[in-house]
Amino acid sequence: MLIRKNISLDDKYLKKLQPLLDANNGNLSAAVRDTIEVADTALTNHKSIEEAIEFLKETPAKEELNETIQSGENIVINTTMLEWLFRCTRGRLTDEELVNELINPFEIQDMKQLEDYLNRVSRSYQWAIRTSIKCEDINNPESALVLISNSTVNSRDFFAQLVAHFLSRWRQLDVEHVFRRSNSTQISFKKNASVSSNEIMPGIRKHFGYLDVLCKELDDNTEFWTQLMYTYNAERFNLVTLHRSQFEVFATGEVPNPTKIIERLCKQSVSDMTLPELLVHFRKMYLATQLVKYIEISLEPGNESVTIFHDFKDERVIRNLVGYFSNIFRENGTPFKAFSYSSMIVFRFFQGREPDNSDLLLMEKMEEPE
Repeated sequence: MLIRKNISLDDKYLKKLQPLLDANNGNLSAAVRDTIEVADTALTNHKSIEEAIEFLKETPAKEELNETIQSGENIVINTTMLEWLFRCTRGRLTDEELVNELINPFEIQDMKQLEDYLNRVSRSYQWAIRTSIKCEDINNPESALVLISNSTVNSRDFFAQLVAHFLSRWRQLDVEHVFRRSNSTQISFKKNASVSSNEIMPGIRKHFGYLDVLCKELDDNTEFWTQLMYTYNAERFNLVTLHRSQFEVFATGEVPNPTKIIERLCKQSVSDMTLPELLVHFRKMYLATQLVKYIEISLEPGNESVTIFHDFKDERVIRNLVGYFSNIFRENGTPFKAFSYSSMIVFRFFQGREPDNSDLLLMEKMEEPE
């Protein structure tokens, strides 16, 4: 039985029917019948139209991936093994060639196209990663917010690093903050035109390449660092790291000046540092040397101080240690007083003023902790 009914179609649906219209010599009824047959076949194996559409979208990507596997361009790897690789390489930067292999800049003109491209790549490789990019100017953004969701935190970090590398080269955007949640990783970017396009952005190195220098050094000098770590571990880290020239001065009974070393490490003159900057660098550096047991700093304006805990017994050693650290603070130009106890040295600073009697009285009443 033939039933005739009128239907209304927007132009966008007629355009989608065009291949079927062409196949049926422009016969709309025949094209609609073919469409119904396709929909019926799809719904036979799927619960809903949405599920069928999603399957059909993924099918070409799966076929293309199978072809690359057969050609040897890609391989199949166990998910657990891949997660182990992501976890064990976390903190190391990938080579630029790998970034270019995944993200082709010639296919991307703006940030919206980048978002679409990344999601397309994720689908083609069967990764469960979804990328969303927000920015005010899609052509030349001063800042951007990239949200990477689904999958695991290690795989998201790996993917985020590739995106960060690309944005640093393509738009000179550096990583400002990274927020990791259970099912998403959010990265905020900000323009940084002061860094050359050939250099690694400081934010990328801080958030994604924090082990890069260490791992490269371990790779280049494996035998030395393995023995050093074994020695430190065997001695329970009761070893001290000193520059050769400083050890030589200490060995003569004199007190060396460590200012130049801290300046080389910080790439800044001690006299140009603010007191809070100096105290933060000081604590980080001398905890690493194992020259002291622990360092506490107070950055409260007008009440800055450094408390150094040690386990030296010889008074001459303690006196030399006070002089050693005093050289750094003296170079900074901030007035200070040093107070020494049997296992503790305290430096108290007086920015913009000289210490008065009340300051000295307060320090004299300080009790050494047990």
